[in-house]
Amino acid sequence: FAETQRAAIRDAETDIPGGKAGHTVKPVEVAGCYAPGGRYPLPSSVIMTAATARAAGVDTVVVASPKPLPVTLAAAHVSGADHFLRIGGAHAIA
Repeated sequence: FAETQRAAIRDAETDIPGGKAGHTVKPVEVAGCYAPGGRYPLPSSVIMTAATARAAGVDTVVVASPKPLPVTLAAAHVSGADHFLRIGGAHAIA
């Protein structure tokens, strides 16, 4: 679905009084994805963010989780993540 959605989004430009208005759709170079690492693993968080970033055309996808279980690591792999950081909290997001 993410690939289909991305294909439907196009650059746009229109003339307005005094100039032009529009937008350009371009993926960021690096995306950071966070998966909470508590009592209940959330591999779906990894899939929903990392796979979507990859489909959007992001060059480098990084996943962070403080205490990843094997299912979280597997979700990162299946989603095409380039790097995995075993870190949590605000410093993982920064």
